[in-house]
Amino acid sequence: MLPYGAKKDLEDRFGYFPIASTYLRAVNERYIDIIRFFIDNKIIEPYTVSKQDENNVFNTRLVKTYDTTRHKCCKYRFLIDTTEGEIVDVDMISNIKTKWYDILKNSLLETKHLWDEWDEKEINISRCNYGRRVHHSAIREYKTSYRGFYTIDAACSQPRLLYNELKNMGIVDTTYNEIFESGKDFYNELMDIFNLKERKDAKELFLFWLNGNGYVPKMGITNVFPVVSAFLKSLKKNNYKDSGSFLQRVESKIWIDDLLENIPVEFAIPIHDSFIVKENDVDLVLEYCKSKYSDIIFKKEKIK
Repeated sequence: MLPYGAKKDLEDRFGYFPIASTYLRAVNERYIDIIRFFIDNKIIEPYTVSKQDENNVFNTRLVKTYDTTRHKCCKYRFLIDTTEGEIVDVDMISNIKTKWYDILKNSLLETKHLWDEWDEKEINISRCNYGRRVHHSAIREYKTSYRGFYTIDAACSQPRLLYNELKNMGIVDTTYNEIFESGKDFYNELMDIFNLKERKDAKELFLFWLNGNGYVPKMGITNVFPVVSAFLKSLKKNNYKDSGSFLQRVESKIWIDDLLENIPVEFAIPIHDSFIVKENDVDLVLEYCKSKYSDIIFKKEKIK
């Protein structure tokens, strides 16, 4: 926390003080990840302003303020009393040393015999900036390499996460909400509404709707779910990729930062919105997930 403490004498009456990216980069090249860690753990908060489109009630977003042309940098303030309390040693060089990372790495090492020509150097674990998803060496071929293990995943994961987020915001799309509140399968409903032949077509339609920059195979979806469509459009105002990033970050915060970080077993391999677990652990992990997120439908399935 030295970079922040060193600039704290510049704080305004609300406690915010400016921090230039060049200053932070001089302390650590991965300063963005460190700042995110501080924000996520309620150590600091950024100064933000609200930007709203007067013609679109959904288009209100909190954004950081900076202007490189005028040498105006981001401001932050402490949410803790830095003069009191516990001293925490944070590894500023390899700040990925979290519990979820250790569980994943140890799980991959334990099952290295399932892979051909496995070398420990080939164990790659990374986290993307776009959606904060975790990527690793086992993702591509897990269905063949982990036969006999179990997966725990979420039914209609991203559509339901979108429903949950809108519900928490107080945004109601009657038709969209009715699907989940009636216990229906979202993708099956899309198949019925648009006369789609296969479930994968319904999943593809949802992804076009969420991630597309305008084209959607069945444009009528914007009329079927007008409120959700308006919300997604508002997310895409600055960049059409922002809506997909938004939902993936919601997903990653649940599956990685919470569930995997606090999982009650030693073996678990995340595959975006699911876990690979051992047969002896599957029921324990399933009940753990259900107890933490009652608004998500979790299910178990054996990899065959």
